[in-house]
Amino acid sequence: FCAVAVLLQTQLVSAQAIPTNGRFALFYTWSERELSNSDTYDFSEVIANFSLFSEPRPGNHFEFGIDTRVAFFPDNEARDERVSIYDAWVGVTGSGGRWTLRLGQMWLRSLGGIGALGGMFGEYRFRNASSFGQFRLGLFAGLEPKVREAGFVDGVTKGGAYVAVDADHGRRHVLGWVLIRNEELTERSIVIFNNFIPVGRKFFLYQALEYDLEGAAGLSDSDLGYFFTNIRYAPVRLIDFQGTYHRGRSLNFRSITDDVLDGRPVDPERLQGLLFESGRLRITVNPWRWVRIWGSYGKDRNNSDDEWADRANLGLSFNNIAKIGLDLSASTSRINRLDREYDSTWVSLGKTIGRRVYLSLDYQKSLSVFQFDDGVGGTIEERPESERYSLSMNANLNRTFSLLLVGEYTEHDDYEEVRALTGLTIRF
Repeated sequence: FCAVAVLLQTQLVSAQAIPTNGRFALFYTWSERELSNSDTYDFSEVIANFSLFSEPRPGNHFEFGIDTRVAFFPDNEARDERVSIYDAWVGVTGSGGRWTLRLGQMWLRSLGGIGALGGMFGEYRFRNASSFGQFRLGLFAGLEPKVREAGFVDGVTKGGAYVAVDADHGRRHVLGWVLIRNEELTERSIVIFNNFIPVGRKFFLYQALEYDLEGAAGLSDSDLGYFFTNIRYAPVRLIDFQGTYHRGRSLNFRSITDDVLDGRPVDPERLQGLLFESGRLRITVNPWRWVRIWGSYGKDRNNSDDEWADRANLGLSFNNIAKIGLDLSASTSRINRLDREYDSTWVSLGKTIGRRVYLSLDYQKSLSVFQFDDGVGGTIEERPESERYSLSMNANLNRTFSLLLVGEYTEHDDYEEVRALTGLTIRF
């Protein structure tokens, strides 16, 4: 820490001349929900987001990053405000950009969803790039940040390392290891792998994987925690093929480890945690530059106890119809489950007004609602009879200001809801 402080102090003199880019966004949401028994509930939320980062540049330099989000609930005094800090760090880059040191709270994006860290991070870029690409080595250690408030989780530490390779056209490979300790227990020990492999403009492969070397608090065996792959191949401009597979577990590792530390029994069902799995093949035809037609077929299951369900989808889109800035997109899906079959429909009509305003009118039938269950993770509840209508406007007033307005009406089986969203974004 002393070495980092000395390095930072040597850069503070020139810090005032650092080129930066930042953004401030303010959103207000209001909704009114009427239940089937005529009870009515109002909800409002104010969200403010502020981010400011120094821009990357060659040579030795001082750098910093700030990205934070605050949420207030004016109509509900029982709900406290939520503060989320994603980045609040300072650092230095030296030896012509070969190494970087950062201190503070940060999000290491190479690690995906578990990249939150409060502590120290260092990265070294090897001087000579090989035929495979340029290698980077990263090391980090510190505390586990809280999610909904500022500060760090008591007794939880995090550390690890990764090696990454960067090459032309965005090709990247990352292999990492993260260890999370909760007092004297190992909460998670995870191997992380992700890559992006493009081959010209005809093929790309993206993969992301998390593998738990040890189960939560040592109560379960090692297992695959998350895997996603996306393959796309376009042999000619007229047609392209895309295949995706996604599998994820939803486990509350923190809650399980806390129960073990406190001597409480752990229900074996909490150690299973498969939430979602899907596989899909999609074919897209582009007969003209302004027309796309696609069809897909796949299987999925939303919850660990569900059987596999068939899902077929057909859609089309027209962009800039008659060159008047009018867009039309529509798709329909047939979901076939053991207990029922139903259709899910989506239609969107958009219009560009001038060069700065875009209006969109949308309709969707058959929504899904995520029901959060602390300790288990949650389930996805399908509502085939639900419908939603929305009207939105996105206006880029100039290079500095953007305005967003959204109005929605949603009708579910057991309630109706009216929702309005306003947002203002200032870039500087």
